[in-house]
Amino acid sequence: MRRRRFLASTAAAGTVALAGCATVLPDPEVVESSAEGGLLGPTTITVVVENGGTGGDVRVTVTVYGEGETVQHKERRTVSMAGGERREVAFELDLDSEAERFTASAAPALPF
Repeated sequence: MRRRRFLASTAAAGTVALAGCATVLPDPEVVESSAEGGLLGPTTITVVVENGGTGGDVRVTVTVYGEGETVQHKERRTVSMAGGERREVAFELDLDSEAERFTASAAPALPF
């Protein structure tokens, strides 16, 4: 009986502890992205990220797609952002073959 009570109270305490973690992370959002130079050869992709959460590290990812859904290139950058900050992150790429499109995303850079 004591073991069950211990496990129940430990699980409840862990849930409460993790519930507060969501408020101490950055909450990044990609608000704009553009490509200069086309999607062939030297290309600069600029991603504008806005952090609606607390300050911390943010991982920005650009994925370039070739024909269909084939990933041609993927690159990540980690930047430190203050709460409420808006920042441009530039990716200098040299694409060997013409790409059809790209996507950009941003997420908290978790330490684990």
